[in-house]
Amino acid sequence: MTAPVTKPSTLQRSLETTGLAAFAMLLFLWSVPDVIAARNGLLALLLILVLAVKPDLSQIAATLRQRSVAIPPLALTAWIALHCAVFAWNPGRAWHEAEQWFKAVPIFVLGTAIGLSPRWRTPAGRMSAWGGAAVLTYLIYLAFQVVYKPWDLQAPAGQILLQTTRIGSRDLASYLGTALIGLQLADLVAHSARGRGFLNGPVWLRVLGLLAATVLTVATMTRNALPVLMLLGTVAAASFVSTRPRQTRSRAIALVSLATVLLASGIAINVKNDERWARFASSVAIGLDIEHQKAWLAQEQTPLPLNAQGLPVDDSAYMRTAWMKGLLTEIARHPLGVGYDRNAFGNALRADYGKWVTTGHGHAGVFDFTIGVGIPGGLLLLAFFVALAAAGLRRWREDRDAAGLALLLFVLSYASRAFIDGIVRDHMLEQFMLLAGVLLALAHSNKASQA
Repeated sequence: MTAPVTKPSTLQRSLETTGLAAFAMLLFLWSVPDVIAARNGLLALLLILVLAVKPDLSQIAATLRQRSVAIPPLALTAWIALHCAVFAWNPGRAWHEAEQWFKAVPIFVLGTAIGLSPRWRTPAGRMSAWGGAAVLTYLIYLAFQVVYKPWDLQAPAGQILLQTTRIGSRDLASYLGTALIGLQLADLVAHSARGRGFLNGPVWLRVLGLLAATVLTVATMTRNALPVLMLLGTVAAASFVSTRPRQTRSRAIALVSLATVLLASGIAINVKNDERWARFASSVAIGLDIEHQKAWLAQEQTPLPLNAQGLPVDDSAYMRTAWMKGLLTEIARHPLGVGYDRNAFGNALRADYGKWVTTGHGHAGVFDFTIGVGIPGGLLLLAFFVALAAAGLRRWREDRDAAGLALLLFVLSYASRAFIDGIVRDHMLEQFMLLAGVLLALAHSNKASQA
């Protein structure tokens, strides 16, 4: 016999509404500089509110246990502790820096508890509350990023868009934009498959929101967003076409082709307005020559090398290429890592090249993390990404679950950016862990309610 569903009290509804507002505010402020106290205060408030509504601890544990999702982060936590105690070059510094990870793991559990909030009794209600808050908040953040550009500057639009704003760097905005697009694609694909995504509102409004997010993300003028957008689009397109009945599949392919043309047009506009692309190939080629070119070791003190035309290489393309090759070289030299540190790459370089090196991290989160905690730590981090993505994929394949597809695309977005951007640290890691926990809980609670 099914137990009766108790109606939440007025106090409980007030607590959870406050929690939703705090959740949205936290997502907005997480990338804003100089508000660390506010971020931590909102995290503490969310924890208090979650405890106040008396979460189902057994349900949280069941969510984390599904198909061993919890094993990689727990094993990685144990390895980091062992590494700080035994293998780190500077144990005191490593323990201090490892607080980033030790804080991120409880945030992941907090996200799981948030996603299982009892007020929204139906899976659709929970998804529209938390998923809708994330999408709306990130859209607002990206819009403010563009509004706050120095539009009074006497320069081409492309140059203005390259400028940093008062609410954070364009690199962070670009990373949030690709994550946002992943969530929106999941919503639309799931809606087409089951007639229900995780957002409320008509389809045309959601498509308009996706177009707005794509335009705002491309407007960040960060080239790293483009391959990630293509990856997300490919996975979403394959998911969309595979759910269509055979008789309508040709129309689905035509729609995907139209979306591809629109995305390609956005990329073409980005390439046309970003003069850095003209020097990209030559800059990458010179960046691979880390043995003879030394600007990547101390960019403030060493002039950029010149290309065949006698012009300085593109700073970003050259540096990122050289740092990537340097990271792989240092990982091979120090397979057990040098100690958890956001600047572990710089520590390894100074040991091998001398104290004159000023480079800190290599702007490639997965590899920066690996040079810090060694190849075992890097592999455990990748195992965590794979476990989360697999959990989302299973829910999508088994029941066309919107939260499952959202989890898959969100993890793909973060993991792929983590190979080419330095986002496996600080508030960027915390954001990922919180939202990944929320999406994992939403997908698992959907499965439980259907069972």
